[in-house]
Amino acid sequence: MIPLEQIPDDALIEAALRGEGSAAARLYHRYVDRVHRICYRIVLNPSEVKDCVQEVWLKVFQHLDRFQPGKPFGPWLNSITVHTAIDFYRKSSGSQSHAVSLQDPNGAPMAEDSPNGAQWLEESHNLDAVLQALQEISLTQRTVFILRFFEDLPPAEIAQMLHCSVNTIRTHIRRSLLALRQILADKILR
Repeated sequence: MIPLEQIPDDALIEAALRGEGSAAARLYHRYVDRVHRICYRIVLNPSEVKDCVQEVWLKVFQHLDRFQPGKPFGPWLNSITVHTAIDFYRKSSGSQSHAVSLQDPNGAPMAEDSPNGAQWLEESHNLDAVLQALQEISLTQRTVFILRFFEDLPPAEIAQMLHCSVNTIRTHIRRSLLALRQILADKILR
């Protein structure tokens, strides 16, 4: 018997499409944490995250027949997750925030591929401050920031997911960094 982690996504998808509930459950368990993380960081309301995650999985299993075999499942799932979370956020809050950006420990703006940036974010007090500041930037910038720095997705994959150019994504990354840096600097100076 093949261990769960060694069963390819394509095999689980094929089995789920044939009606095998255990395959659908395995696929769910393999990716539920990722879906939850993305929904949590975009929706921003912990009491609504569970509903958002459920909505993502309903869409995934309703449209599983649209998944193209041979392509990676992760990016397809990420796209559904991001779009569902954005729609959910817009429906539940209806609010739009303004934009700003982040700095590395030396005070310089973090580059999108900065090795210091990932380490800086991992420190819990920095992570809490960034999560709080993310609530103050635009939904698009927050989404791009989350996908780039928390989910470690390359700009090209984010662009494909959000149906825009890589240059547009890079612009959103830079603007989110600048916006967060300003917000965090203002909080430190208070």
